[in-house]
This record gives sequence, structure tokens and C-alpha cells, in this order.
Amino acid sequence: FDYNVGFFAGTFRLPTYLAKPNSHQVEVTMLPHMDKLHAEMDRLRAERNRICAAANLAPQTISGYAYDWRMFGEWCALMGLASLPATTDTVALYLTWLLSDGKKISTVRRRSAAIAHYHGDAGHSSPINEDTRSLVTGAQRLRAEKPRQMRPLSLAQLDAISSHLAGDGRARALRDRALIVVGWASALRRSNIAALDLSDIEMVEEGIVVSIAREKQDQQGRGRLIGIPRGAGLHTCPVKCLEDWIAVRGRAEGPLFPRLNPKHRGAPMDGNCVFRVVRRCVALVGLDPNDRYGGHSLRAGFITAAGEAGVGELLIASQSGHRNMQTLRKYFRRTELFRSNALATMGL
Repeated sequence: FDYNVGFFAGTFRLPTYLAKPNSHQVEVTMLPHMDKLHAEMDRLRAERNRICAAANLAPQTISGYAYDWRMFGEWCALMGLASLPATTDTVALYLTWLLSDGKKISTVRRRSAAIAHYHGDAGHSSPINEDTRSLVTGAQRLRAEKPRQMRPLSLAQLDAISSHLAGDGRARALRDRALIVVGWASALRRSNIAALDLSDIEMVEEGIVVSIAREKQDQQGRGRLIGIPRGAGLHTCPVKCLEDWIAVRGRAEGPLFPRLNPKHRGAPMDGNCVFRVVRRCVALVGLDPNDRYGGHSLRAGFITAAGEAGVGELLIASQSGHRNMQTLRKYFRRTELFRSNALATMGL
């Protein structure tokens, strides 16, 4: 009978069995288009795996795991060991090699998670067990590593940078000025700043409404809106800085803060671009960009300044998008040392 199944069509014939004389062998004629059927099934399985992976992992995590897995595979090949499936001993030796090579505990934990992920994805049991976890825990105790936190950019520093860029007046200066002021006021992560489109911005009488489709704490893409009021300062008003940039950028659809170098002009930024912009800007006002300044300095700057001003945690979290108050409070540890200090009330 004839059939039509979207990706191919033809005449379906039942298999014909031809028994050879004086032989127990049976010859079977292959179904037509079986190669197309197998190819389509393989495509569907690959798409199924991609969709299922997206349910649990962010795109950045998937990309990071791919790199980590490649590094593990190269090490295994060098050592003549199997990477998939890998034994617990192989993984333990690899993690020990990473630690002895000076890799950070956070890097070792991520490599371990990537190995477990790829084993599970391939249908193998994870080689990560209590022994490998104890190895990392022991290394943490011996090293006592602390997370490397970016320095917050203060409001005074933001004002100085914005004033300097406004005096420059060139397109890149105005873009960078709008990026750091809006980035600071919105408390967005650098990846979200880079991902902003002009269509994500709505100018209203009160200020700016920023639409965020997806972020780290919202992997299902529910989205949220951020309100950025007009500022009182000449150089720290997010609305004024953004309007000055859009007047140069134009209102064509596309990235809000596009790349401006000739090779990638008009292309969207990524988180590393924002990192470089911040480091370039802090250097303009005499700060050392190597002294823990980067894209996260904008988000940390807003949260720290808001905490110092006595803004409540819930209001800060509504701007920054934090769901875990313990994570939010990490930004306040240094400023709380003297503001909430028992000795300060004792008249020492």
C-alpha cells in the first residue's frame, strides 16, 4: 500500500522470505527507506535528549560541562584510561591530578559534576561516590579556600566613571556609560546585561521598565520585570544615560548594547564583553582593574550600597532577583562588621 509520513513517501512492501533449496539459511529483503527511518529516529532521540537536558541544566552549564568533559577525555587518553564508563579510581586519580596542578576546589567540583552528568546521560552509573566526594572535602579542609568575590563598585565610583565617559562623547563611551549605569541600577548579572535587546526596554514616565525573559534563578523562563526610577544625579541617572546612548545607537531592533569593533559590529555582547567593559571603565578613574573588578562589580555594588543605605532585604531581592536570603546576606558581611557591632554600643 502507498503511504505518506511527512519526511518521506513511497510504497510499503511486506518482507519476502525466500528459502534457499537444501539450506536452512533464510534471505530477507530489507524494507525500503529503512535508512531514512533510522536517521529520523536518531534525530528524534537526539532532540529528546537535548530537550530533557534543558529541563535541568542552564545553557551556560551545558556549555561548561562540555568543556569539562573534553578535558577529562583528553586526560584519560593521555593516561591510557577509559573515560566512558570510567572507574571510581580513574576519577579519583583525575581529581587528585587537578588538585596537584593547582586547580581551585570550585573547578574540581564542577569537573566532577560534569563527569557524573555525562555518565548518566549515556546510561552508565556515576563513578562519583563517597570516596571521590571525601577527596574534594579533604582538599577543601587542607586549603581552606574562600570564594573569590568581586569588589563592589560604589555609587561614588559609578558617578566618577559616568562623568568621565560623558566627557568623551564617542559612541563607545556612551554605550559603556549606559551599560554600567543601567547594569548597576538593575543589579543584573553580566550575562543578562549582555543579552538585553532594545525591545526589552520600555521608557515610562517614572523611569525604565526592563523585561527579563530568563536568568540564573529562573531556568523555566517565567520572566520578571525590573523598575529603574529616574535618578537625581546628572551622571548616575539611568534614564538619562540610556537616552543619550539610544540617540546614538538608533531605534533599530537588536542588542541594546551591541559590539562596536569593526570585526563584530552590531553583534550581541556576551558576559566576557561586559567583564572587559567594567575593567576598562574602572581603569579610567584610577582603580586597578586587576584588583577583583569585573562584571559582577555592578550587581555587588548595587546590593552593597542598598544595604548600607538601610534598604530592606526584600526590596533589594526584588531588584536583584535573589530567592535565597542567605546568598543575599553574603554581600553585607563586610559592611555589617561595624554597623551592627556589639562593641559600638558599649562605649569602649
